[in-house]
Amino acid sequence: MEQLIERINKLAMPSKAAIIAGIILALTAGTYFLLITDLDTAITGIKAEQSAKEITLAEKQSIADNLNERRKEMDALDQRFQEALTQLPEKKDIEELLSQLSDVGKKSGLEISRVVPQPEAAEGFYSRIPITMAVSGNYNEIAMFLQEIANLRRIVNVSDLKLGTPIVKGDKVTLSSDFMATTFRFSESAKGVKK
Repeated sequence: MEQLIERINKLAMPSKAAIIAGIILALTAGTYFLLITDLDTAITGIKAEQSAKEITLAEKQSIADNLNERRKEMDALDQRFQEALTQLPEKKDIEELLSQLSDVGKKSGLEISRVVPQPEAAEGFYSRIPITMAVSGNYNEIAMFLQEIANLRRIVNVSDLKLGTPIVKGDKVTLSSDFMATTFRFSESAKGVKK
């Protein structure tokens, strides 16, 4: 090593400067490749991780900001579901429906002569509950009765409507009418689907 130093001392000044510059350049390059590139790679990884976490934070913040709005939407959906249950209940409730039909018939001025519930028929997520009915009254009373059935909160379809021959009773022309009033309800098998 001493011999190397003596040789360098004997060289001219520009050569000594070139050797010192080469040593500094070698040390700088070594430091860059051994330390700085590893740190640069680590910093790049940390920046990518930070960017991913910022995106996740923004998504979660958006969800948190809209939480009250989502709760309002859920409440509105629940209210609509409760209204749907009124139209398509889970229970038969035939007695209540028959009472409503009787009240509507009386308000319309009809005479109800026959109301016979038929056996329930399952059809997927709902069941049909047919009810055969016979009423008598004038044409307007029958029409008003059918309109009031259409306005019930529970779904009731009228089919097979037959109007009998008109009969004059005093100053009133009455018709006899037979029809099938069909209501519906959620089937037992559909309860698991609903929830």
